[in-house]
Amino acid sequence: MNVADAYEWASARLDGGTLMFDTQDGFEQALADGFFFVQRPAGFDLTAGDRFAAHFYLDGRGDDEYRGFGKWNAARLAEREGYFSREADQVEQFFLESRFWDNVFPDALSRQAREMRDFSVAVARSILQRLDLPAECLDKATGGILSGRGTYHLTFNHFRPQVRARGLNIHKDSGWITMLRSLERGLEVLRGEQWLPIVPRQDAFVMNFGCAIEILTKDTRTPVAAVAHRVVEQQSRPDGAPDRFSYAMFVDSSLDTTQCEGLYRFDPHVGLVLAADFNTFLNRILANTYDRDTEGLY
Repeated sequence: MNVADAYEWASARLDGGTLMFDTQDGFEQALADGFFFVQRPAGFDLTAGDRFAAHFYLDGRGDDEYRGFGKWNAARLAEREGYFSREADQVEQFFLESRFWDNVFPDALSRQAREMRDFSVAVARSILQRLDLPAECLDKATGGILSGRGTYHLTFNHFRPQVRARGLNIHKDSGWITMLRSLERGLEVLRGEQWLPIVPRQDAFVMNFGCAIEILTKDTRTPVAAVAHRVVEQQSRPDGAPDRFSYAMFVDSSLDTTQCEGLYRFDPHVGLVLAADFNTFLNRILANTYDRDTEGLY
């Protein structure tokens, strides 16, 4: 095992709504690294998500309700929703925001999506309560994510080894926290000047912070890092071997400007200061992530 493989990412469990880290400095390490593990609760069934991730891109067949989702595109749903085949990456993806879950997903997957949303919000709440931020400003500052008014996307990734391209471009996530289900290696995180691999754990979710929380906290005593990451190119596999997949719950601010003005920065002397229009910011991050000669950073 090389030095990069040996790096120990922070790890925690959610106990009664509170994140309990395995080491004394685990919380501080998570804020600095931008990535950490959270133990999967007992009884958290991921069967539906795993099945959808492995089948959504296949042509529809008979009564298999987990196939044939290429027909659900942005024209049929809404901007940034549905199936996308990326030209500059190996990945093909399916994005679906919570307002569409019950009408599009199989029932079991809709239930899993709500569990993932609730769990990721609980993790975000526990983190936010420990930061140098006034409790009374948290819901406004985070665009309603804590009161169910945020934007919650479940996103599936299928990596096509027959496509010779990067797996997924270098980027930062746009929002507050991302909850990732990943079973295989390939995800790498930029720590300092070195790309470190995330070695997946079957018993845990990979959690990472996004640009929104980095912007909010950068002038506080507890800054949170949104760290660049990528998926490396996936190689062809023996016949019959399943392709790499992953899926994630993205927790973002409300895109309704009557609910949320945009992304805020907290100034200890002034309070919340509007830092960016979230729709514009999100469009720029996404375009720079999926274009051929750019990186999804800000």
